[in-house]
Amino acid sequence: MNSEGKEVYMPHWDKLNIPITFIHGAENASYLPESTERSFNKLVEVNGADGYARHVIPDYGHIDCIFGKNAVKDVYPHILSTLDQTNTAK
Repeated sequence: MNSEGKEVYMPHWDKLNIPITFIHGAENASYLPESTERSFNKLVEVNGADGYARHVIPDYGHIDCIFGKNAVKDVYPHILSTLDQTNTAK
């Protein structure tokens, strides 16, 4: 919302009816986990649940989901699963 309370930034949630997976570190202080939760919920509300997923990774911060010591086992399987699902949807 802008300073006048109008929805000007994301008026076309329907145009995001594409597969999207949110991966968020639970300890992310730069972008709070609630932000992807709100976006995820709005997408599901507008477009239905098919194609959307959200994973909050415990003990991970902002960039840890990509570069974290254990990201290969804690995070990357979520990424691979999404890519596999998208690839088979053709």
